[in-house]
Formats: sequence, C-alpha cells, structure tokens
Amino acid sequence: MNIEKVKKQINNFREHGWTSLDFRNCGITHIPAELFENPNIVFLDFGNDLGIDIKYQNKINEIPNEIGQIKRLAKLNLENNEVIKISDELATLNRLKYLNLKNNKLKQLPEKVANMEQLDVLEISGNPFDILPPEIASQGIDSIRNFFRELKDPDYLYEVKLLVVGEGRVGKTSLSKALIDENYSLEDETSTEGINIAKWNVPQEVAVKYNPEIKRDLLINIWDFGGQEIYHSTHQFFLTKRSLYLLVTESRKEDSHDDFFYWLNIIKMLGDKSPVLMVLNKCDQPVKELPIKEYQNNFDNIKDFDKISLVGLEPHKSNLKAFRDKVIQKATNLPHIGNPLPKVWVDIRREIEELKSNGKNFIPLADFELLCSRYYLSEERADFLSDFFHDLGVFLHFKNDLILKQVIFLNHEWVTKGVYKILDDPIVIENRGIFTDKDIERIWKDSEHKPKTVELIALMKNTKFDLCFKVGSNKYLVPRLLPVDQIDYLWDKDQTTAKFEYRYKFMPKGILTRLIVKLNEDIFENNYWRYGVKLNHENTFALVREYYFENKITISLIGDSVKEYLYILRKNIASIHKDYNELEFKEMVPCSCSYCEKSKKPHFFEFKVLKKYEVSGKSNIVCDESVEDVDVNLLLSNYGKELSKRKLVVCENLNAEILNSLGFLNLDFLPEKDSFTVFGRVLSDSQIIGIRDKDFILDSEKKAIESENPNYCILNYYCIENYLYHPDNIEELQLQGFDKESYIEDIKKYKNEKILVIAQKLDKARSTFYELKIHGEKYRDEKNSTKILEKLRSDNFFDFYEFLNMKDYRKNYLGKFNLNQDCLSSTKWFKDSIENLLIRKVKVNI
Repeated sequence: MNIEKVKKQINNFREHGWTSLDFRNCGITHIPAELFENPNIVFLDFGNDLGIDIKYQNKINEIPNEIGQIKRLAKLNLENNEVIKISDELATLNRLKYLNLKNNKLKQLPEKVANMEQLDVLEISGNPFDILPPEIASQGIDSIRNFFRELKDPDYLYEVKLLVVGEGRVGKTSLSKALIDENYSLEDETSTEGINIAKWNVPQEVAVKYNPEIKRDLLINIWDFGGQEIYHSTHQFFLTKRSLYLLVTESRKEDSHDDFFYWLNIIKMLGDKSPVLMVLNKCDQPVKELPIKEYQNNFDNIKDFDKISLVGLEPHKSNLKAFRDKVIQKATNLPHIGNPLPKVWVDIRREIEELKSNGKNFIPLADFELLCSRYYLSEERADFLSDFFHDLGVFLHFKNDLILKQVIFLNHEWVTKGVYKILDDPIVIENRGIFTDKDIERIWKDSEHKPKTVELIALMKNTKFDLCFKVGSNKYLVPRLLPVDQIDYLWDKDQTTAKFEYRYKFMPKGILTRLIVKLNEDIFENNYWRYGVKLNHENTFALVREYYFENKITISLIGDSVKEYLYILRKNIASIHKDYNELEFKEMVPCSCSYCEKSKKPHFFEFKVLKKYEVSGKSNIVCDESVEDVDVNLLLSNYGKELSKRKLVVCENLNAEILNSLGFLNLDFLPEKDSFTVFGRVLSDSQIIGIRDKDFILDSEKKAIESENPNYCILNYYCIENYLYHPDNIEELQLQGFDKESYIEDIKKYKNEKILVIAQKLDKARSTFYELKIHGEKYRDEKNSTKILEKLRSDNFFDFYEFLNMKDYRKNYLGKFNLNQDCLSSTKWFKDSIENLLIRKVKVNI
C-alpha cells in the first residue's frame, strides 16, 4: 500500500478541506470511512493504471450504502478495481455526472444508476454482466439507457458465430460444408478468397439435448476465412468475441509452430475468451504429431483437439459425426445463448436476414430507419440499434464516416470479395500496391460492386481497416503490397535525438502498414517499404521500422519537436492497439547515462518500470550496462512521458467547489487559499494550470501575464460570482417573472451605491497583486489604471461589470427567486463560459 499518499490525501481532506481527492494506485481495499463524513467532496479517484505493481493496485469490491452521504459528489472513478456490488444509494447522488466502473467484476448494473438524469458519462465496459451485452456496455450511457428501455419486452436470439481459421489449403471450406450437410461428399474446393459465410440451422429438438433452455432452432453462422496472408488485412475486423473458433490444419501440411501460435494469439486478442477447437484434417493420410499440451498450457481457451477425415469411410465417418455433435454442444452452451434482448431488436434482426437471403448486399441508411420505424423505433433509437448490430457483426455501418454513414453493408462476404478483387489483381500486385481510378473501373467493370465504387474505396481508406490511402489525384497505395526489401534512405544516426521501441510478446501482422496509412500525409519523399517509413512533421523527422521476426517496432527521431511528434506517433499506434484484446507489449526508452549516450546499442528501460519508480518516489534507476544512476524524471520527461488523463487546476479556495461541480472529465480543480499561492504553484510546475479572479487587473496586464505563463488563466470578470450572477446566466433559468432589463438596473444601482468605497480601495488592492509586484513594469500598465475607475463610473453594463465585485451584491432583485449556488452553476451558459475560457486561454482539452 502507498501509505504516504493515502495519509496525504486524508490530511488534505481533513485540514484543508480539499474536495478533490486522488487515491489512484494506493493499494486500498475499501473506500475510507472518513470520506463519508464530508458531504462536500466533489471528486474521488480510486482507479488503477493498467500494469501497475500489484502492491499498489486498489482492490475495492463494493460501493457501500454510505456513498449516499457524499451529497455533492460529481465524479467517481473506480476503473480497474474488483467491484462486484453497487449500492442503490449511489442513485441518490443528484450531482453525480461522471461514473467510471470499467474493468471490474460487476454482473448486474442497477437500472436506476444508469437512469440517473444528471449522469453524463457512464463507463462500464470490461465487466462480466449477465444480461447487458458487452457491445452495449462499451457504447456509452445513452446506449445503455436505451437498452434497458427496450428490454421491457424481451425475446431471445439463439444465434452463434462459428469462425473457421487456419492457413490456406487445409480443408476449411470442405469441413464447413460437411458440418452443414451430413451427406457431404468430398470434392475439390477452390481456395477461399476473403470470407465465405454459410448458415447451419440446428433444429431445436437437436440443440435442446445439449442446452434445455433453448426455445427454438439454433442458427450457426459459419465464417470460413481464406488463409492467405494478404487476407489477414481484413480478417482481424471480423474475428469477434462471444464466438466459437475452429483452428484447422491437415496431416500432410508441415505447419510450423509459428503458424499455430499466430492463429492462437490472434484468436486470443480478437476473440477474447472464446473457446477454440483444434482440428487435424485428413487424418486418413500419414499423421504428424502436434504438441497439443504445449498449446493448451499457453492458451487455456483451447477446449479440445480432434483428428478427422472427410473421406466418408468408417471409422472416419463416425469420428466426423462425433466432432459435429461436439461443435453443436459447444455452440449451444456459449455464455450469451439464452440471454434476453429487446424483442423488437430480434424481430428487426430477422428482417435483415431476410433481406440478405433475398440478395440484398447493402441498403441506404434511410431504408434501415424506415424498417425500424415500422417497429415504432425513433431515428435516435434506430441509431443505437445500428451501433449494436455493427459491433455484433450483423452488418457494417460506419456512421462516423462522411461517405459511409449513408449506407449499411448487409453482406460481409460481398464487401470482402470486392476489396480483394483489387488486392488480388495481378497488375496492382505488379505495381507494388499502386492502383488508379482506371484500375478500379477495369477491376469492377462487370462486377456487382461497381454501383458502390465510392463507398468501397472509402471503406478501404477507413481508419478501421487502414488498407490504402490516396497518393495523387487518381492514385491509391496499399502498403501491404509494398516491396519487402528495405529501400535506400538518408538518416544520420549520430544526429538522432530520441529513440523509442515497442517490444511485443506476439506482434500482429500489419501494425506498421496501418500506421503508414494513418500518417500518410507525413511521409517524406516516398521513403517507405513494407517494413519501414520515414516521416516528416514540422521540421521533425521520424524513422519507424518493423522487425516482425524480432517482434518489435523501433522509432528514431531528429528535429525541433521530437517530444511532440513522438506523442503523435504513440497516439496513433495506441489507436491500432485498441483493436486487440490484451495485446502484450512493452514500451521501452533508452538510457541516457554517459556510457549509453555514446553506445550504438544503449540499454533500454521499460517504460512501466520507470512509472513504478515515479509512483514509489524513487528518483534514480541503475543502468544495467554502466551501473550508473540515471535520473528517472529526466528519462520520463525526455522520452514521451504519458500525458495525464486529468489536468490539475489550482484556483482560489471557494472557486474549486463550484468548478468541480461542472464535471469536466479531465480537469480536477484544487483549492488554494489565495491568488498569491495559485500563481506560486503555476511558476513552480508547468504541468499545473492556475486560474484566478480578475479583480482589478487590466486587460493589457492580463494579456502580458498569460502570454508569459501559458498555464495561467485569469477570469474575464472580477470574480466567479460575476459569471454566476450574470444576466445571461440568470436568463437561461427561465424564471417566472424575471425581467432582464430590470435586473441590470438593479445591478447598476448597487454599483453606484458602492462606487466611492471601490474608488478608495482600488489603488491599495492593485498594490497587493503578486503578479504585478514581482514583475513590476514587465506586467504593470500603470498609465492606464485610471480606466478601471472610468469604466466603473460608466452606466454601460458592459463597461462596468468586469470590475464590479459581485460577491457583495445584495441580490435584492433576485431575492424573490430563492436561487442558490447549485442552481446558478447548473446552466449551460455558465459551463460553456468556463469551458471556453479554459480552452482559449490555457489550451486544455476538456
């Protein structure tokens, strides 16, 4: 346990009244009871970083009833814990706007929690829910609420996806046909191009033998994947969770261990915990032995290993029947079989299948919305269903793509065959992946794909596939068809200023080619081949190389903005990694000791290890090569230290509570006693943002201070109350009997009554501003200071209001409306005003 961090946070809570507390990576097992004593706490973070040492992992397993006592709680983060139970009292927190429960052990989600009106963000993916489909859980709060609403009338979808994978020419297609047809006779099958999809209907009287809960026929959709390596480009987007896998080889084929480990790893990363049946086909011929125990020791989702033959003779015929029964048994007992779905979704699903059966390969989005409207689903609810069907693999709909959003591809097989007509074209292959508009016309001239040329090319370019990019007005390039041999390029190793590496336990094929597509605009003078690319961005060069057989990707950088461009590279690689489940890799940074800086083969530290040192408060780490002490902070700052998910914003004491209540997802507002302390924190740490009241600071002074301190923000009005009591903010509340002009007149009256008092303390107040005191003429614009009083004497609202202290406003006119701070800070106008101020002045991403 990180006792010191826990003590510090509790101390800040008790002695300083902090309302935003960070217990991340502290190794605690329950929410500290002391916290329930203060209803004013706004933000609690009990999350864990992935990969953190076990002794620092929080293992909270319950959100207790006492959580309801923290009435002002706006944000609660418990990601990567062990929560199995949520108290219904959580739903009584009517200010809670952000709740993160990702990667816990929840089987049930209280519907009343999902339906909390003020909750803006609900993160619950990665939990083993009994009813809530993972595809819905990952789509966000609106989709979750919609699911609960639709589930009032449930039905059951008895449908399974069976994925048949393996290298080419091992009999996958023949086996697929033999499963469907018990009387299938072995014949010479053509090699599968892309994907073949077939339906296997298992009668209810057969399926019920293995699962008595099944109430109708079981539909097994068999996806037969082509084995050639180029087809792996799209396979990875159709290998899904909650499926059954057959990994097929044949007795004659001399598959290497690498082939099996490739497929088993791909299934593990894309299929998650989906069961795998390994199959040795053509066992009537001389049989090779496979180290099945070794595979099972490494992949616990391998459920069995069978040897079969399709020759139709005994005992092979009996073995095949037994294997067929085993497939049915495994399929009928997949965890999602029998889970309820909204009946209307099941009905629409059946209509979509009927469209496919009638030869429809795609439909306009408008047709899908019309279909949904016949079942009384609004356009918004149809949109949620589209997301679910896309994630489930019912159809393809890329609604965030400007070109693709208006079309729904019903037939995956049709899509992939169209794509591979281009990828398999001899002329395109000979041209090393280059194809033109004329090539597209030639390839699809007499094809059923011609009417959707624009959409299919857009799909190939889509960030989900990253198959190609445009290289001219009418040319495209497929990086996976580039030459494998390294080209000649210029790179000065002695001038390299930063290196970074990804080292994988298993590296999926195509990571670098997808990166080339994503960053194609940065490619420097066509310097690329299948396993490398040279990039240029704002006078910064990067050389990125893939060493497939060494399971690593290396990055070398030179230039003016090395750290910034490395962040861009890491961000794009991370987006590719997200497509894989539990992809195991290490981020490595080179040592900067005196020996390693001169060495051609420096020692590399694992980034995660450096983070552990940072969390533990250890400032130095020993280089294995030189045995020198190396500064951990220097290593992290120079080589892509991870940007925090949240930014720390220090502000004057009472403002923190108000600003935290707005629920900005990555901003934590912490109170300091005055503006002097806020500015001191900003000067001492460039990673901290400071925000203070404007008071009597001139706009010219504000501009000078902020330009030299980009992490410092000064309000546009005297204080935060000027925003709360601004006439535009009050107007948004739509109070009955409120008249904006009368309200402004009341503020003007208050100002005129206070003008002499303000004039008397103006100079003295300005002399206390720390920013103006320590930098003197650098910031101070004394010659224009008289303009403050001139503006205050004006009766023009827009002149005087920025310097009027609304903390002391009597609120005579507003008294009859009985307004409180919670009400005033709940408006869109107030939130937008603060958000725009921070974005514009501090350039943070809210």
